[in-house]
Amino acid sequence: MNLRIYKYLAYFLPILFLHVSCSSEDNIGDGRDGFGSNDIVFAAPAITMDVPATRATLMNSITGNTVFGVLGYCVPYQLNSETNRDWRGGASEWLTKKNLVSADVMYCEPIFYDGSKCVYSADGSKFNSPKEWYTAQTAGGVDNTDQFLYSFIAYHPYSPGFVVVPENGSTRGIPKLTYTMPYAVGNDVNAELDSELAKDVMIAAVFDHAPTQGAVQLKFKHLLTGLRLQINNYNQPVNNEPNTNAVTIHSLSINGHFYRIGEVDFTPADPTLAVTDEMYSGTFHFIKETDTADFTVAPNSAAIVGATPDNSQGTTLLLLPKLDAQAGGATSAVPYLGTDKSITITYSYSGQSQKTAQIKNFSLGRIPEQGTCYTINLNFIGNQLLLMFTADDIEYWENGSDNDIIIN
Repeated sequence: MNLRIYKYLAYFLPILFLHVSCSSEDNIGDGRDGFGSNDIVFAAPAITMDVPATRATLMNSITGNTVFGVLGYCVPYQLNSETNRDWRGGASEWLTKKNLVSADVMYCEPIFYDGSKCVYSADGSKFNSPKEWYTAQTAGGVDNTDQFLYSFIAYHPYSPGFVVVPENGSTRGIPKLTYTMPYAVGNDVNAELDSELAKDVMIAAVFDHAPTQGAVQLKFKHLLTGLRLQINNYNQPVNNEPNTNAVTIHSLSINGHFYRIGEVDFTPADPTLAVTDEMYSGTFHFIKETDTADFTVAPNSAAIVGATPDNSQGTTLLLLPKLDAQAGGATSAVPYLGTDKSITITYSYSGQSQKTAQIKNFSLGRIPEQGTCYTINLNFIGNQLLLMFTADDIEYWENGSDNDIIIN
């Protein structure tokens, strides 16, 4: 049978996640879920979409029972001092004081969003004491604390996954957040991996927020890219028999070597994700031979792999995109999502023997975007299996990409 890859236009959005070996230093329990006039309050968080709103992200809004961590900065240290604060510097902008700050306002503080409001809590059951804006009494007697400018950096999920540097709230240093995918280093592509271990990884930052502006509004950005699979059976039923030309998928997997560590450094004015070359390897099974229920797609119909009545998006594989990756040769695909990636599918038509097909070292043919989910369409047309990547805006396709790649 011939296998063909078509790269078409139509994107389906995505997803994202994080980890943490960082914890709040001195704020555990005996707090409250109400706030006083001097408490730092967080508004309901949102998600910033850098791609057209017609696309779908894995998480396009922050839902209830979500916990994220927050770092808060305001008053810098005096130049050449690790102990004495420059209280007058509290009114300086972030770009002016960032080299002298520590997380003096809050360090890895868990904030719980219950669907309507944010509280200082790791799970919504026990409340921590709210952090407060500086006053003259807490800011060395200076009288302009209402003009202090605060900066907040947030990450999701709160735990596990992220490592925060500096390692405490008193050490001076520009923050760096490192996220590690929940898979061990290795190069065995046959090792079984669980796609559900990866969570939606996001960060948010608000710079130069004054107390007079009220509640802090965090807008998160996704760090990961998503892949999901859809089976399209374009064959027509024969003599109106619904089972004729139905296709059953017995197994479906993606394997390869994937990027493991991403770092967000807030030294630049516009922090970006840098992905290291460290990799994990293995196989993500979307459908297994041992599954109790058959995955059968009737003629002239389609089904997203893993979709349920409660989850129409199906199973999404979340990956770290290395946007500065380079091709290994003139004819090599750029390994933005990893190297030596393959799709393997075993299927059969009704009443026929099983067949196995493999698409080796597949590529999206474009630079993947963070927060976008790409749908891999496996199309059954006659005796052909065709692979299509869908996206909804042609300008997002990588220049010079092939639109028709035949795999023998």
